[in-house]
Amino acid sequence: MSDARNYPYITVRAGGFTLIELLITIVIVGVIAMIGIPAMGDFILNNRIRSQSGDLMLQLTHARSEAMRTVSRVTICPGTSGSGCAGSAWENGWVAFIDTNNIAALDSGETIISVSDALDGNNTLRSAAFPTYISFRHDGSSADISGAPQAGSFALCDSRGFGDDARAIVITVTGRIKVLNANATGSGVSNCGT
Repeated sequence: MSDARNYPYITVRAGGFTLIELLITIVIVGVIAMIGIPAMGDFILNNRIRSQSGDLMLQLTHARSEAMRTVSRVTICPGTSGSGCAGSAWENGWVAFIDTNNIAALDSGETIISVSDALDGNNTLRSAAFPTYISFRHDGSSADISGAPQAGSFALCDSRGFGDDARAIVITVTGRIKVLNANATGSGVSNCGT
């Protein structure tokens, strides 16, 4: 058995990094972090606003389906199951219920279909067309409590404001629901407050 002590011309080198290799690695990691962190922030914001617009669309579609299934009026309003309909700040949450007395207000004894929590990320959800409620009738159409057709859009915005990153949730008189970029043609919104 031989070992390095018997052969003086064999050198044993200890493993590890040199100072230069370590500094180069730190510089590369720093550059990647400077590029990647802002991109990760946009990625999170984009996923959040897509998820929130999809959730609203899903709940509106569910409320419309329930109106047709139960042959009754279903109303969605900003608020909670505990507070009922409250204000026009949809971003604080909303509640969908079977509106048996057709007054667009959650009364005791009315069946709650779904409740949504407040939006994350300080996002805003507003609508000039539906400031305090939206209702679906037994035929799936959208109409206010007087029977007049309801059509319009919700504007969903995050910290980036109105533009390509904001979303519009559009509801037609027939009750059809779609999600568009807020600044797209036919979105029905021109800023985050409408």
